[in-house]
Parts: sequence; structure tokens; C-alpha cells
Amino acid sequence: WSIGITIGSLVSLNNARKVSIPGKDKTVHFIFYFVFILLWFLALKKKSKLKFFNFILILFAVLFGIAMELLQSLVTINRQADFYDILANTFGAIFGILIVCMFLNKKQLT
Repeated sequence: WSIGITIGSLVSLNNARKVSIPGKDKTVHFIFYFVFILLWFLALKKKSKLKFFNFILILFAVLFGIAMELLQSLVTINRQADFYDILANTFGAIFGILIVCMFLNKKQLT
């Protein structure tokens, strides 16, 4: 998934047909980082003994998202960094960890 986000962030789609749907881009960013958190959580939680695992996971996702936006400005020709993409990534990551925590708390209560 992380490789897919990297490719999707850095590959220029010059010949791709442009469809203008307000908010679509930010929704995609939100979903990508929501799933990013879920998959990394599932892959690492049982292996991790870190006390602040959830915080570290969110921090990693946010920094990864910022890095992807900066790389868009540095290594692509027709793409640029967007602060609102970073916000969408961050909100997706936070929402992802909240859903995980709610699911785990519900599972522990039953």
C-alpha cells in the first residue's frame, strides 16, 4: 500500500483524462491514509511493544504524507505540494487510528 501511495504521488499522469469533481482529490487522500493506518496497524501491532505505538504510527503516516507532497514539488514536472492534501492525509490517518481504537475497545468490552 505504501509503495502504491508513493507511485500514485510521484507519477505524472499527463495523458490522463481530467475529471473535475470538487473534493474528490482530498477524499482520495483521506481514504489512502485511512487505509495506510489500518494496514500498518494490522501488520505491526502484535510485533510492537512500544507504549505509544498509535502515536508513532500516526506520526509516521503524517511525515510520510508530507514527504510525498514535498517530493511532488521536487521530482515531478507537473505536480506540486498542496497543504490541503497534507491535511486530508493527516485527517485520514487520525480517523483510521480512531476507528481502530474504537473497534479494539468494543472488542475488549464484549
